[in-house]
Amino acid sequence: MAFNAWLLDKFFPHREPSRKDIGYLEAWVSILGNIFLFIVKFLFGLSLNSISLIADAFHSLSDVLTSIVVLFGFKMGSKPADKEHPFGHGRIEEIATLIIAILLLIVAYDLGRTSVERIIHPQPVETNILAVVFMMFSGLFKEWMARFSIFLGLKINSDTLIADAWHHRSDAVASVLVGIGLLFTRYGYYYIDGILGLGVVALLAWVGIELLKTASDFLIGRAPDKEFISRIRDIVLSVPGVLSLHDILVHDYQSEKIISLHIEVEGYLSAREAHRIALEVQDRLRKSLDCSDVSVHIDPKGERED
Repeated sequence: MAFNAWLLDKFFPHREPSRKDIGYLEAWVSILGNIFLFIVKFLFGLSLNSISLIADAFHSLSDVLTSIVVLFGFKMGSKPADKEHPFGHGRIEEIATLIIAILLLIVAYDLGRTSVERIIHPQPVETNILAVVFMMFSGLFKEWMARFSIFLGLKINSDTLIADAWHHRSDAVASVLVGIGLLFTRYGYYYIDGILGLGVVALLAWVGIELLKTASDFLIGRAPDKEFISRIRDIVLSVPGVLSLHDILVHDYQSEKIISLHIEVEGYLSAREAHRIALEVQDRLRKSLDCSDVSVHIDPKGERED
């Protein structure tokens, strides 16, 4: 974590990076790293006639494609609000996540067919100790990429970057499995290559399905997490004059958050004083939670609406 924070400071030494900056950084680190891994894995796979290694190479290539989708999502999602989209374009990031999931499932289906054929009709696979060492290195490198993506994703609360991180992590696991599989083929267990190919496919499919669920939940209107609601409660109750709060609603547009809630105040307060308390609640929530709009309804004590 300390290394990731240091790296982020090196990329943006003189300013606080924006949401778009962080999204672009994650995408380009992923693209360059995965292009390198794809080329080396694919060449090893062809030379050794290993379907699991070729499958893992395309797993890395799918990471490149998903990172391009991430770039597109953050570029379009950062567009300002307009007449047709008054709350901005932030949800395009989640549409990008859906595209990533579909790409993964397509790749999984195609590689799954090939892996089954290899199990039914095993083919000789050569073993190269250099390829085994590289696959172990690939696993470690991809795990670092996953942690870097999670670090950046948590920093800006981005499902898209977290999703990309799990894609990296599945590739890390797959790389280690393929490296182990290459050792088995040294002793003539060629069908292991197809089985491990299916293992990689299972990882691809699992990640794809999880991404579909995550993006769909957000677009449908996922409820905010309990920690976020708890932060709202703490901030609102810290305002002098607020007795309680209820009916909290959060509309998340990724780049914009809109909060509405009811607060209870003493019934004897003047309209001016109650309004001042409501304005203070709005101001604190905007500053603390970086939300664009807060709507506060005032309930005099004893007259709460059910």
